[in-house]
Amino acid sequence: MQDKRSSGPKGQARWRIVGIVVVLGAIFLGVSPGCSSLSKEDLEARLLELDKNAGLRELGLQRKQIEVDIRGTAETLELVYVHMPSTSRGVPRTPVFLVHGTPSTMFTWAEIALGGEGFAGLAAERDVYLLEVIGHGLGPSSPGPITFQVCADYVAAAVRSFELEPVFLVGQSYGGEFAWRAAADSPDQFAGLVLMSSSGVERRAGDWLSEEVQMRENSLADFGWLINSPDRVASALEPHFRQIPPDRVDEFFLVCENRSNWQAMIDLAQDENGDREDQLSRLGMPTLLLWGAEDAGYRPDYYARRFHEQIPDSRLVLIPETGHYAHEERPEVVLQYLSEFFASVERRP
Repeated sequence: MQDKRSSGPKGQARWRIVGIVVVLGAIFLGVSPGCSSLSKEDLEARLLELDKNAGLRELGLQRKQIEVDIRGTAETLELVYVHMPSTSRGVPRTPVFLVHGTPSTMFTWAEIALGGEGFAGLAAERDVYLLEVIGHGLGPSSPGPITFQVCADYVAAAVRSFELEPVFLVGQSYGGEFAWRAAADSPDQFAGLVLMSSSGVERRAGDWLSEEVQMRENSLADFGWLINSPDRVASALEPHFRQIPPDRVDEFFLVCENRSNWQAMIDLAQDENGDREDQLSRLGMPTLLLWGAEDAGYRPDYYARRFHEQIPDSRLVLIPETGHYAHEERPEVVLQYLSEFFASVERRP
């Protein structure tokens, strides 16, 4: 059925204005316009086609309905996840839940969970759960804007739905803030916390990256899903890696081809304000702070140390010659620190 709003002189003028805005955005950002939003179904198929995700493709994705409190209203939402039972036959160990950042997905944890050439993943010694966060990747959209608190409430509800508490919770970048907010709100759910290059400390004015400034201040930012391109994604990732690993540009590009994922990224970029930083001292569980020493997004000499100063039972580890995505740039090193931390917590009386 034809949309009457798009017919006639007024409708045509409206669409001409939209077209002009998109073209101006493309010129301003220096990229070529895209065509349409990639559906979640097509996104899933194309993510699973990437070589880096072959192990998750073989395992298969899982889904279930969970109850989440979204801004004071109970909502039934879908959870997309992967559960990897431990391959070890030894004494059962505390399960681990992995929380990705933005605009990433649970696929970011493929090597950490499953291992790679010459090293074993976490699933070799304990049950591992990869969670797809609301507003990201293959996850559900939110009724209303995506905020850090909405994502944190979703993560806490997802963990609670498995009835395994207490568990270990690991979050990276924005996912770190989703994780520590969830842990501050529901401390009994978590035996230990790992924050990797996490947001949550108020940013200094001069520390915002150029793409973050665009997302926060550019009135054309909402149209970004229309003007997405692999080149733009690559230029945004380059400051965070010494060398971008295979398939990462494709993965981020595909995620940002979905309009709701793009909008969630814009929402979160605009919501980042450090408004719960003063509550970091409430985190009473053992916490590992794992940072790339060359992290350009949250420089460790300020942001990692602020976390370390405010979280009572925390240990800070800097990984040399590593940027913001340590788990993808040096997964074998990250795995070593994770395994040591989990074991040390389990040895505590």
